[in-house]
Amino acid sequence: MLIGVSLGPGDPGLLTLKAVEVLSKSEAVFVPGELARELASPYCRPIVLEFPMIEDEGRLEHIWARNADIVAKEARRGQAAFACIGDVNTFSTFTHLKRLILERHPGTAVESIPGVCAACALAARLGVGLERSFLVSDGSSPNATIRLKATRPAEIALSLQREGFDEFALGSRLYSGDEKLIRGEMPEKSGYFSVLYARKRGTHGDQNMMTRDADQKASPKSENEVHQR
Repeated sequence: MLIGVSLGPGDPGLLTLKAVEVLSKSEAVFVPGELARELASPYCRPIVLEFPMIEDEGRLEHIWARNADIVAKEARRGQAAFACIGDVNTFSTFTHLKRLILERHPGTAVESIPGVCAACALAARLGVGLERSFLVSDGSSPNATIRLKATRPAEIALSLQREGFDEFALGSRLYSGDEKLIRGEMPEKSGYFSVLYARKRGTHGDQNMMTRDADQKASPKSENEVHQR
């Protein structure tokens, strides 16, 4: 089992209780740099893996593949963690590493713990409320979109299809006892605390978005895949 652990923007007090628990209980914890090592070290003995920013693509590919193999080896033995600054699923080293591990070591179980990302940290420090739609970008072309308050998922999905999006997933009451995940065909209605994720097929991202998470029980509903916790 491999768990991606979000460490937040840099304040040790912004680590979640779940992150601390996973760091403390993992048999091996890997980090991509010194700042991540400092944040994780009160709870474990982190192993620093080098991810150099170089232009030699051949060497870079070799380094990433080697690191993926190192992490996957420990994940097969027991619970391993990879901890990153910010949120591990938002512009993170973990995302690409996870993709490589699943390509080179199919069947590896992977989960992640969310955390405070840079956008949320900036809003807090500036005292600004992100109460309207906003764009988060690194300059690349957008390949995914997230809609909050997705009370009419099917209608939203139809509108997004016209913009080139063709893969959809819906989460309702996430991380609560009433959590529900739906992938594929979207329902007509959903609750207020629903979030819709749409992606353009063939773009980089979670290769397993449309598949069942190993730790969740699913029951079929028409052509949809529904996960409920």
